Amino acid sequence: MDFYNDLSRQLLKNSTTANKVLKKTSDVMESVEDSHLFFDLAIKATTTQMAYLEQNRANHLMIKNVFESFQ
Repeated sequence: MDFYNDLSRQLLKNSTTANKVLKKTSDVMESVEDSHLFFDLAIKATTTQMAYLEQNRANHLMIKNVFESFQ
């Protein structure tokens, strides 16, 4: 259970880092190789954000199920 204790913070940090790198790269795109790098970074940024949101959704559902089980 310790693994999930810090997972949300780690996913948020990864998402923020990926978005910062994506914004930096979008400013200095010059060649075709840069466009491939930009595409890969865009996929990573989107994936990390989806992982963060999905983890929060799962936490919310677990808490909701706990409260509903007491009713």
